[in-house]
Amino acid sequence: MDDDPHARSIASRVVQLNPLLSLVGVSASALEAYALLTKTEVDLLICDIEMPEMTGLEFVQNMKHPPFVIFLTSHRDYALACYEVSPIDFLVKPLDPVRFFAAIEKVRQRLSNPSETTLDDPYFFVREGQQYVQIRCNDILYMKADASLLQIVTPTQTYQPILSIAKLEEQLKSELFVRVHRSYVVLRSAISRIGKQELVLVSGHAIPIGDQYQAQLHRKHVEGRLIQRSA
Repeated sequence: MDDDPHARSIASRVVQLNPLLSLVGVSASALEAYALLTKTEVDLLICDIEMPEMTGLEFVQNMKHPPFVIFLTSHRDYALACYEVSPIDFLVKPLDPVRFFAAIEKVRQRLSNPSETTLDDPYFFVREGQQYVQIRCNDILYMKADASLLQIVTPTQTYQPILSIAKLEEQLKSELFVRVHRSYVVLRSAISRIGKQELVLVSGHAIPIGDQYQAQLHRKHVEGRLIQRSA
């Protein structure tokens, strides 16, 4: 699905060159793609993001049972937002056949091992240098704003994309995380203990709690789950 005829032509040729794939149809808009998908069941959708009438991301978000998705776009800034629909891959135009075939191999593995699908294991991409790095949400311990840099800390690695913590939180829109300080967002499942002025993660990291975030932390993470002594 792509509104650019040249891009559709290139993607179609690359698909036809892959013996694992069978081209079911090509569409120039979300409406055309919808009409096609109501008649034919497909395993994989390759689509652009900026499209007339509806973006490719909105199209996938509104599908009740979407197929596997590979986004192919000229707009790099959508990589983070796309994590919401757990795409197989996020490719940047012009299409690199080697990267495309690598993405198709991921599809093949998912189809061969359906129990390994990651619909309940969300992830997103951030840009580091000239690469896009995939980060599993559940691997993150916390995210820290440090001057003009953002640190995304996992048990094994720290990523430093050029991105503000506010922009990341806005695009994630995930219940997996909670803002506890103007400089810190933490993974809720990584919280071990909560005190008055700081919380401790399962990793042992101590994270400060900002005064303005205490009520939100209690409401979002503690309230309704606190077992109290009977009166």
